[in-house]
Amino acid sequence: MPMSAAAHSDAVDAVDKWLTISKQTATLGASARVFVEDLRNNRNQREWSRVNVEQILPFRSETPRLLLVIRAGALFLPILLTWLALSQVIGPFALYLQNQQASANFLWFWQTNPGESFAEVWSLSHVALTDAAVLAFLTVLAMRITWWETSRAERTEATYAEMLSALEFYFVSARDN
Repeated sequence: MPMSAAAHSDAVDAVDKWLTISKQTATLGASARVFVEDLRNNRNQREWSRVNVEQILPFRSETPRLLLVIRAGALFLPILLTWLALSQVIGPFALYLQNQQASANFLWFWQTNPGESFAEVWSLSHVALTDAAVLAFLTVLAMRITWWETSRAERTEATYAEMLSALEFYFVSARDN
């Protein structure tokens, strides 16, 4: 395979790989579609060699949107759960103070639930364990998002650089003519 044929093949492969990784295949603008078609068919090489490829095929990186939404939604879940539990325990505690023991400790009441004054799901230990589980989940999720973003960014940046390099090598001969 001659040098220009190899350079053309490398350029086409690099652009196809970039379009796949950046998920731009279906969203290319008109000029980008013409550029890619001409590149694949080895047409108008001289004209395209004078164009800034970075403007035609811009750098785009995907973000883990769903994971970010889940993290944002779950961020205040422990606070919400704790306040909901407090709202379920305060009323029975006030009754306990009036009817049983005026000097009772609220945390003791919340944990021991004397007379099963409220549902067991609202006990202090249950709420604390659930809060801890949510916080553990959020910690793992934050680490996963960070890992995903950094590994994706590294792969995307490397692929984009490879594409620009392959196109530059391919267009060098057209600029010289």
